[in-house]
Amino acid sequence: MEQNTRMKVEDIPFDKLEKAGINRSFVDRMEKRELTDFLNGFRSEKLYTINARINDQDYKIPAKIRLQQDQDGKVDVKVHPIQRLYIPDEYLGHKFTKEEKGALLNDKNLGKTVELTSKNGQKDTYYLGIDGKTNELIALKARYIQIPDKIKGVSLTSEQKDKLAAGQKVTVDGMMGKNDKKFGATLQVDAAGRNISFSNFKQEKMEKSEDQKQEAKTEKKAGSRKRVS
Repeated sequence: MEQNTRMKVEDIPFDKLEKAGINRSFVDRMEKRELTDFLNGFRSEKLYTINARINDQDYKIPAKIRLQQDQDGKVDVKVHPIQRLYIPDEYLGHKFTKEEKGALLNDKNLGKTVELTSKNGQKDTYYLGIDGKTNELIALKARYIQIPDKIKGVSLTSEQKDKLAAGQKVTVDGMMGKNDKKFGATLQVDAAGRNISFSNFKQEKMEKSEDQKQEAKTEKKAGSRKRVS
């Protein structure tokens, strides 16, 4: 797994994390995907309790942590505490409209892709969303998300795939969930989760087969005869 990540477990500055109040055993409790993302420089999925000193007072605050590697290969830890939910007027060269701010505040995702300019001056296409745990504005490069041909047993149409790739919402019915129960939901690329999110779930009624229908009719007739006698 580590061969496919930018950093390795032994690169993690455990001494700094322990000073911040995080025991090195936290790595052992990470799931495989979570650890892979963490070693690739993404924010941790979970919140950790961090020691912080503010105005000469010691506090313990919840925060996500992230690994950052400089040009010399040195790895440092970045802390992302919970912050007040706020959408700036401009972010990395993109000026938000009133409608775009509303989408981020209400849906936690912008609902479309935008061109942003990174700190080193490079332009790229991004998804934008709000981290539901820290309230941070998260930018995710669009090329990091691959829209699959099929989701939960349902083959997506070209139109559905194009809309998802563009950051829009798509309603998909007939998906197979747990216990072989079909359901429908609204799908959208989630920038903070780096995946496709599901919302507005609706359970679908399973259509009975011809054998099941015939069996139900037989049982109903049998019940009627019993009541008559």
